[in-house]
Amino acid sequence: MDVYGQGAFDGFLLVEPPVQEVYPLDASATVRGETADAQYTAEETDFDRPELLIGWGTTVDADLLCWWAESPDPNAWTTVVWRRQWLSWDRFDYGMSEFLCRYAARDLPGVWTFDLPYDGCRFVHDRDAKRLRALKIDPWGPEPVAGT
Repeated sequence: MDVYGQGAFDGFLLVEPPVQEVYPLDASATVRGETADAQYTAEETDFDRPELLIGWGTTVDADLLCWWAESPDPNAWTTVVWRRQWLSWDRFDYGMSEFLCRYAARDLPGVWTFDLPYDGCRFVHDRDAKRLRALKIDPWGPEPVAGT
């Protein structure tokens, strides 16, 4: 978060901040909001130990991306994803940073499929996406927008 901040990968996977800066009226789009949603969903689906989930992201398909905080060391936390369309929880043996690197490299086999108008992966900070939308510019079009 210190390096890139809140934003979206490919207009699909959203990384939520601890404190909402770009959309201050949307308290649900924060780690606290995603955690509440993840823990509620986990309780409703009989997921083991929902209190250990800390939400850090979501997708446009309403998937939930979480840390599995079973260790006192945050560097040892792994990733758990609630795939809403599949009604299943998937566990990954790596943390948020590696998960996002694998997402960017399209190295998450069987998790999501992509039909994008461009090659590779793009990250756009929410403040830039908000500015571009005000200018009627699509940051997810075939050509990257300068400054994103």
